[in-house]
Amino acid sequence: MSTINKDGMLIDNKVILRRFPTIEHGPLVGVHAIVVHQTDAPTAQHTFNGYNAGGNGAHFLIDKNGQIYQTASMHKRCYHVGRLIKSKCLTINKKSCNGANMAKILAMSWTSQIKALDANERAKSYPHRYPVNSDSIGIELVGKHIDNKRYEIVTPIQNASLQWLVSELYSHFSLTSSDVYKHPEVSYKNPGEASTATWK
Repeated sequence: MSTINKDGMLIDNKVILRRFPTIEHGPLVGVHAIVVHQTDAPTAQHTFNGYNAGGNGAHFLIDKNGQIYQTASMHKRCYHVGRLIKSKCLTINKKSCNGANMAKILAMSWTSQIKALDANERAKSYPHRYPVNSDSIGIELVGKHIDNKRYEIVTPIQNASLQWLVSELYSHFSLTSSDVYKHPEVSYKNPGEASTATWK
C-alpha cells in the first residue's frame, strides 16, 4: 500500500517523483474526483518540457511503457479540467435540471450557452456537477491525437498502471469508479481523448 507524505506526494516504488511547481496553482483543499487525460505529446519528455514552461498540467503522468510519474503535489491545484465544464444534469438526467433556467440557457447562442452552463454548474457542489480543478486530481497518459475524433490507443501497460494508480487513489481519498471521468466527459475536448483508457 502506498502512502502520501506531508508534501502531497505518493510514495511507492511504482512512482517516480518528478514535481513541477510551475504547474501548481494554489491549494487543493479536497479531492472528490479524478480526471483522465491524454497529453497530445509523443513522449513523456515532451510533456515535461511543457511543464517546465508552466501553466496547464496534471498531478500524474503515465508513459507508454507504464512508468508512473507524479508531477504535482496532491495538496496543490492543477489546471487540467479546462475553462468550461459541461452540464452534468443535461448529460445524465435532463429531468434533474432546473427546467425554466435550463430552457433560458439553451435558447442562447452556442458561445453564450456554454459559458452560462459553466456558471450554472459551478454554483453546484460535487457530485451534482462534474469535477473542476479545485476538487480533482488529473492523470495524463502519454498519447498523441490523430484527428478531430481520435487519439492514439492507450497501451495495455499504461492501462495496467492507470488501474493501479486509480485503485491507490480510491483508498486514499474514499473515491469509487463513479468519481473517475475521461476529460471529454467533463469539458469540451476532442472526443477521442482517453477513449481507450480503462481503470475498472
